[in-house]
Amino acid sequence: MATEANKLTPLEQCKQHILSKNNFVLQGGAGSGKTETLKELLLFIKQTTPNARVVCITHTNVAVDEIESRVGEGFVISTIHSFLNNLIKDYKKNMKYIITNIFTLKEMNRMEKPEDLSDTEYKKLEHELYKKIYKKYATKLYDIKEESVHKVTGKRDYDKNPEKYNEEINVRIRNLNAEIETHVNECEYTNIKYNETVFNSYKDVTFGHNGLLEVFHLLFEKYPILRKMIKDNYDFIFIDEYQDSNSDVVNDLISIADKTKLTIALFGDSMQAIYGDGIGDITSLINDKTIMGVEKPDNYRCSYEVLKLVNPLRLDGIVQEVAFKRLTDGKIETEEDRHGEAIVLYSICKTKPTAFSSVEDKQEYQTCINELLEHSKTIVESPKILMLTNKSISQKNNFEHLYKIFDDRFIDVSDRIENYLKLLQVLDLCELCYLYKKTNYNPLIKKIQNGGFVIKKGEDKKKLKDHIKHLQEFGDLSIFQALEYAKTHKLLKESETFKRTVARNKEFLKDLDANEQYQLFKKLYNEGKNTFARIIDYMELKSEEEFDNLEYQYKKERFVNAIFSSNIKFSQAIHYYDYLNEETNYITMHKTKGSSIPSIIVVMEEFFWNEYDFSLIYSPQGVQKAKKQANSQKLIYVACSRARNSVVCFKILKEEEINDFKKAFPNATCFKDYSKEI
Repeated sequence: MATEANKLTPLEQCKQHILSKNNFVLQGGAGSGKTETLKELLLFIKQTTPNARVVCITHTNVAVDEIESRVGEGFVISTIHSFLNNLIKDYKKNMKYIITNIFTLKEMNRMEKPEDLSDTEYKKLEHELYKKIYKKYATKLYDIKEESVHKVTGKRDYDKNPEKYNEEINVRIRNLNAEIETHVNECEYTNIKYNETVFNSYKDVTFGHNGLLEVFHLLFEKYPILRKMIKDNYDFIFIDEYQDSNSDVVNDLISIADKTKLTIALFGDSMQAIYGDGIGDITSLINDKTIMGVEKPDNYRCSYEVLKLVNPLRLDGIVQEVAFKRLTDGKIETEEDRHGEAIVLYSICKTKPTAFSSVEDKQEYQTCINELLEHSKTIVESPKILMLTNKSISQKNNFEHLYKIFDDRFIDVSDRIENYLKLLQVLDLCELCYLYKKTNYNPLIKKIQNGGFVIKKGEDKKKLKDHIKHLQEFGDLSIFQALEYAKTHKLLKESETFKRTVARNKEFLKDLDANEQYQLFKKLYNEGKNTFARIIDYMELKSEEEFDNLEYQYKKERFVNAIFSSNIKFSQAIHYYDYLNEETNYITMHKTKGSSIPSIIVVMEEFFWNEYDFSLIYSPQGVQKAKKQANSQKLIYVACSRARNSVVCFKILKEEEINDFKKAFPNATCFKDYSKEI
């Protein structure tokens, strides 16, 4: 028998929870209308409890703008970082007592052995953990004291007496942590702050984006006054895209909510937790009634065929159903409007290359992908192409030179490039050009007024047009020439962050010029002696850590010189900004959460990313790879569910994979069998 709650719509259930002061989560897949429901609930609170103090938290400024555009004024809409920083920024004295924790190292503790893990696998995993902790210690020691340690103990020796080696590294960690604590204690508490970068700074004792989340959690645990302040200041806290929120922060906020003061409402989808550092799944909180679950199976986006493809990929049991939306002419969609195509293709290869395979093998495999991609383009009209790797996309989208600078410097390029270009105000300038191109003049005028450019008459509008045209069409303009031009003509005001970044880079280069050891290292490195083993006979180095540190400086110097040079054109940044806004045909699969796309092609290839293995979707390998399987499956779900009408999803398979693949995707068809070719 259906319960009374089950007879209510998801919106009605949420309204009941608001009136009853229950914490709740609205779970819905892509295209379910969660943001629209969030908007309606904000308006419901405004109508029923006009004096209620509500804050809505989301993750990006873009999301803030989107929600504000839907709900209008009268609500506090904030990014998570802005919200948390405003809560804690005046508690600097308290911060001094806890901030040591973000700089100190964790000790090595032996793992508990799972029952289904063999002794051999257990020892292997334990030694891997030991190596990671040892490496972190060695890096931190060199960063702080410029001291080196011996090479990490090998597995054979470690296995003879793991307790001994664990205790040895723990003693060293305790000693280093004591020095870190002394340094922090000597700093002025007034200097402790959120530095608005991706990094914590040990030297300055400031914290970055992730550090802010950790500092909030530590303050929250230690000081009841912070918990009381949150409860006293807010009646409702809405968290959009909860699955990407830090687990400690979400649990902290839920822990203080009660029926008389504060209500927490979460909106999101555990299947869209594709970034790895969020809370992801909250099933346990729903099961123990800490938070009430509301499922929203509606899908206002995808065709019947696309839903048939993506529903089996969900891991939470929600089966999405086609829901008809109201069209711009006021009419309601019909069933005929919601039909499209969902096609799964594969080709069979001889062998699949690894990251260490020859260039020839990689090129041969890429040819298989390219041929299947070209065939897929003939099936659906004007598709967007979703691929995992950013490197290939940078080539397709004409910002490969900009990408290469970051690729040579960083491991995780996708986040670094966006964050660094924000620091340098490059993306701010690209946004001005983008807004002008889109004739979105109101926000454009607001932004240039901040730079000092005022439009009072028609002549000023013509000047603005000429300035934007110069930035967009003068092909040889470098990134920094463009920035200088924009600031000279008052389109942008130079930020303090920009000044600090430029000053730090100049100081860094100056120090390297005066460093004789580094200059010798650079000379040898450029001559091909670019590993510890190759260089050790030509210069004195105490350890591999010292080599790593010099190599780090070398890569940073190249990066700084390149990004400040005249070789990187502003047009590359414009192309990159277009890519971020999905104005290009190729989109990286790893940034695919967003609005619907009429037709897409999803390329199920990892391109040597270790984080994903799409073969696990159709060929699971047990508990050891369960997390990677879930991450891979979620990513494909998120990518495919972007499609409004049609999707073609394809993969290159080895012959032994075909049966498992067709069990997971029964309607999959073969395009070409390369394994039979001579």
